[in-house]
Amino acid sequence: MQDFTQLHTIFDRTRGYINRFMGIIQPIIDAAQDEHTRLYYHHILEEEEQRMGRLQQLVPHLESLSAEKKSDQLSDRELSQLLSDINLERFGLHNFREHLELSLYEFRDDETRMELDGMREKTHADYLQVKDIMSKLSERFSDVYTTDLTDHDEGHDVHQVDHLKASASAPLGVASVITHPQAPVSGKKGLTVGSLKGLH
Repeated sequence: MQDFTQLHTIFDRTRGYINRFMGIIQPIIDAAQDEHTRLYYHHILEEEEQRMGRLQQLVPHLESLSAEKKSDQLSDRELSQLLSDINLERFGLHNFREHLELSLYEFRDDETRMELDGMREKTHADYLQVKDIMSKLSERFSDVYTTDLTDHDEGHDVHQVDHLKASASAPLGVASVITHPQAPVSGKKGLTVGSLKGLH
């Protein structure tokens, strides 16, 4: 039960991070002067939008399981599906961290860079924690669910490179010339798959 409570906390935090991140990169897409830049960040935005849609279903489910202590009532099929969903979001955390790293090469104002780097560090820690929880859950429910917990960070030590420092000397990107203020995106506003259809 404690594992599901921890997972709820992690994925709820991630929802807020994704919401904020999408608000940060939308102006890059709007101001893109070339199709490559627009497509690059639009692709990232779509991936995170799809993930937000999944989290909008998973987070309340985890909250319900934690609050009502209903995990013991799950059928084998329901438990297997839940563990599959959690493992998919473990991949999502890994990808989101890389999206945050990539965006550090785009922004030049210190406030945004520090915010992105803070989210990147916490997302990396969350990824490792979810990986550890999944390992325990897979072992505990091995008769119901087995998964490959390959470490997707092989050859990518997040602490080996100071991404904030490394990206500081990168060539200027489109975000460095965006001068209009970015309105903060409310963490309470839920985004769903399809809410940004106007981008297609």
